[in-house]
Amino acid sequence: MWRKLPKHLTPRELDQMRRNAKIHKAILDKIREIVVPGTTWAEIDQLCGKMAREAWVLCGFRGQYGFPANICISVNDVIAHGVPTADMVFKAWDLVNFDFWIKDKILGIYTDSWITFVIGWDDKNPVWARMVEVNKKALYAGIAQARAWNTIGDIWAAVQKVVEDGWFHVVRDLSGHGIWKKVHEEPYIYNYGTPGTWMKLKAGMTVAIEPLIWETSWEIFDEWGFELFIADGSLGCQYEHSILITEWEAEIII
Repeated sequence: MWRKLPKHLTPRELDQMRRNAKIHKAILDKIREIVVPGTTWAEIDQLCGKMAREAWVLCGFRGQYGFPANICISVNDVIAHGVPTADMVFKAWDLVNFDFWIKDKILGIYTDSWITFVIGWDDKNPVWARMVEVNKKALYAGIAQARAWNTIGDIWAAVQKVVEDGWFHVVRDLSGHGIWKKVHEEPYIYNYGTPGTWMKLKAGMTVAIEPLIWETSWEIFDEWGFELFIADGSLGCQYEHSILITEWEAEIII
């Protein structure tokens, strides 16, 4: 059992999170709009910073654990925490994950969301297209279990079943999490596990559910930097929503 229960947002904090989400969505939509082969990683990082400043919010990743950029951009076999650099350019058929946080300046509330798409291409590769579809299906299967009186394990198991039924692999060393005033809060939302186990969910909790799936492996390694790589060099993807637990259907905040 968890040592402490996750925080419940006050009505004011929840309202701020929803305000953050509108800005967050606008930034992710703009990324989808402008990224083409030849776009640089630095252009996207600068875009995030500019739009955040104009909306009077902060890019939540910058400065966390010393992270030097506004957004995590992970390409191909980089599973997470990729750092945008000025000399890196998107190429056609790059499979790219964009992981972005917002933190408001009023209450210090975070929102978190992650999108994946193939650069300059219409996703007709049958393996990649199916992997992206399985990832989305797994995310919404997890969200469907995220309601009061279900358990954390119900979310874990729902995600794992969809991913493995699709013949892909769940990355086991990374997880979703509670979301409030820190980058990562309890409870941790893994993507594999047993239904009916661990703590019961309660209305008012806010969590980020984020299935990470890979083609042929679930093992990761790092090179003592920020980037985490899949061990066998295969490709993968991730989608993520920040949600509010209710008595019935979860509210997708972003």
